Amino acid sequence: MSITQAINAALTGLRATQTQSAILSRNVANAQTHGYVRKDVDLSSLVLGGVGYGVRVDGIARRVDEFLIRDVRNASSGVAEQQVLAEALRYFTDIVGQPQDERSLASLLADFDRQLGELGESPESTASQQAVVTSAEGLVQVFQRTDAAIRQAREDADAQIGESVRTVNTALDRIKALNSEISARGNAGADYTDLKDQRDNLIDQIAQEIPIRTVTQENGEVHIMTQGGATLLDAEVSYLEFTPSPNIPASLQYDPLTPGGLSGLEVDGIDIAPGSGNAGSIPSGRLAGLFEIRDTTMVRFQIQIDEAASQLIAGFQNADATVTGAPPEDTGLFTDSGNAHDPTAYVAGLAGRIAVNDMVKPETGGDLWRVRDGIHAAAEGPPADNAQIRQFEAVFDSVMAFDPAAGLQTSAKLLDFASAAVSDQHAIRQQAETSLEGKSIAHDALSTSRLNRDGVNIDDEMQKLLTIERSYAANAQVLETANRMIARLFEF
Repeated sequence: MSITQAINAALTGLRATQTQSAILSRNVANAQTHGYVRKDVDLSSLVLGGVGYGVRVDGIARRVDEFLIRDVRNASSGVAEQQVLAEALRYFTDIVGQPQDERSLASLLADFDRQLGELGESPESTASQQAVVTSAEGLVQVFQRTDAAIRQAREDADAQIGESVRTVNTALDRIKALNSEISARGNAGADYTDLKDQRDNLIDQIAQEIPIRTVTQENGEVHIMTQGGATLLDAEVSYLEFTPSPNIPASLQYDPLTPGGLSGLEVDGIDIAPGSGNAGSIPSGRLAGLFEIRDTTMVRFQIQIDEAASQLIAGFQNADATVTGAPPEDTGLFTDSGNAHDPTAYVAGLAGRIAVNDMVKPETGGDLWRVRDGIHAAAEGPPADNAQIRQFEAVFDSVMAFDPAAGLQTSAKLLDFASAAVSDQHAIRQQAETSLEGKSIAHDALSTSRLNRDGVNIDDEMQKLLTIERSYAANAQVLETANRMIARLFEF
C-alpha cells in the first residue's frame, strides 16, 4: 500500500468514527426520550478499482422489529378499550352504589316496603303516612339520579368519540407530511431516521384509538389501514367522520339503518362503528370502548332502571282500588311526569320521569291519608282501615315480568330484580377491570421487549464509545506515521 492509500484509508476511518461518535452521542442524549429508537452507523469497505481505500459510511440505520411493534400496537388497542370501559363503569357504579348501600335502588325499595309495613300496623298515624311519602320521594330521587348518570355517561362518551376522531385525523395529516419529508430526504441520501421515530409515535397514538395495520413502501412512506381493511392513509388521507350529539336523551339511539339517530363512525362513506354490522367494523381501541359505553352498556343499564320504574308505577296503579283507568283518576302513587303509565307503551327514560303523585304531598295541596285510603278516594276513610295499604305491600310480593333486553331474569319480584340490576352493573365493571389488568400486563411485557430491543442501553453505548475511541486513535496514529514518513522523504 502506498503512503497516499494509507492516508486516504486513515481519513475515511476518521470520518467514519466521527459519524459513529455523533450518532452515539445522539443515542445517549435521547436515552430517556419516549419513542426514540437506537441508531447505528452502517459501514462497508471502500473499494475503488478493486483496491481497498478504507471504510465507507453507507448510512444511518434504524433497526426495529416490525412484528413486535405490530403486537404492541394491537395490545395497546385492547388496553385503551378496557381502560375506557373501566373508568366509565367505575364512575357510574360509584354513583349508584352497591346493592347493600343505603343510597342504592335496592336499599331504597326495601326501605319503602318497610315504611309501608309500619303504616299497615298504624294506618291512623300521620307520621307513618308522611314516612311513606318521604320514602317514596327518596326512591324517586335514586331513579332520577341513576337516569341522569346514564345520560351523562353516554354524553361524555359521545364527546370523547369526537375528541378521538380529531386526534386520529390530526395524526394522519402529520404522518402524511412526514411521509413526504422522509421520501424526499431518502432520495437526497440524507438521514431521516428521527423522522421515522416521530412517525412511529404518531402511529402508536392512532393504534390506541383504533386498531390498524401498516404497510411500508419502497420509498419509505407508510400506508395505514384499519384492521377491517378501510384505508386511512395512502397517497391521501381518508378522514374519520363523526357528528357529535351534545344532548342524548334516553330515547336517542344509534341505529345504522335508521337516519336521525346517534352518529356512527365513517371512512369514505362506510360506517365502521362497532354496532354498524359491517365486516370492517372496529373490534377494539379507545373508540370501540366509547361506542360500547354509549350504545350498549349504558343502554342496557337504562333498560334495567326503566323496567324497575315501569313495574313500580304499574304495580301501584293496579294495586290501588281507587284508580279507575280513565283520566284524571288513572294515576297511582307513582306517575310518569304526572301521568298514568302503560307498560306496553314504554318510552325510554322513564326512570328520569318517575314522580310521586302530587295528590299525596301536602306541599302541593295533596293529602297524606291518600296513601292509606287510595290516591283517588273521594273522602278520608276510617283511620284504622289498612286494607289498601296491604294491597300496596302485596306489590313487593308479586312476581313481575321484565324485558329480556335488560339482560336479567325475565320473571322476578321487584326487589330481587333491582338487586340483580345493581349487581349486574358492578359485575360488568369488575369484568372490565379484570380484563384491563390482564391486557395491561400483556401490553407492558410487549412494550418492555420493544424498549429492550429498540431503545438505548447506556452501558452498551459506552462500550461502543471505547471501541470508537480506539479506532479513532489508531487512524490518527496512521496519519501521524504517514506524516513522519513523508517528512523523512523530504530530508533527502
